[in-house]
This record gives sequence, C-alpha cells and structure tokens, in this order.
Amino acid sequence: MDALIEVSSAEFNEDLFKRVKSLLKNIGKGEITIKVNNTSSSILRQETQEQARERIENAINDKDAGNFISYTAEEFLKFSKDLAEAR
Repeated sequence: MDALIEVSSAEFNEDLFKRVKSLLKNIGKGEITIKVNNTSSSILRQETQEQARERIENAINDKDAGNFISYTAEEFLKFSKDLAEAR
C-alpha cells in the first residue's frame, strides 16, 4: 500500500500520528517516510485545519471501505502515458 498524506507542520500532532499508526497496524512490516518541505503546496495554503482534518478522515474512511484503486508502478506509468497522449 502506498499513501501520501500532506499536512502542514501545525497539523502534525500526536492525534495525526496515532491515526497514521492505526492505518499501519494491520500491514505488518512496512516503511514510513516523513519529508519536510519548506515550501507548502497550494492545497495546504488554502485549507483550514478543519478542512484538512476532514480530507484526511475521508481518505482513511475510503481506504477502510476499499474505495481506492491500486496500481503497480508499470500500470501507473502506462496509464500516465496514455492519459498524456489523449490530451
């Protein structure tokens, strides 16, 4: 499973850490990477803390309900290439 969770530094707190940990408890062995970026993306600058929390909770609920699509790296590259060519 791959997941990308983007949050501002103000939102990275113990509550968020516990939620991410709960996502991983059934995976077994896994890896977590935390990347600190001094330039925030536009979505983080436009969201309130409540909007960001709601977006994250929706993503967790979607994952728990199985509402996601999983690609291998090769499938994703082919999909991206096909999408770019369709434009």
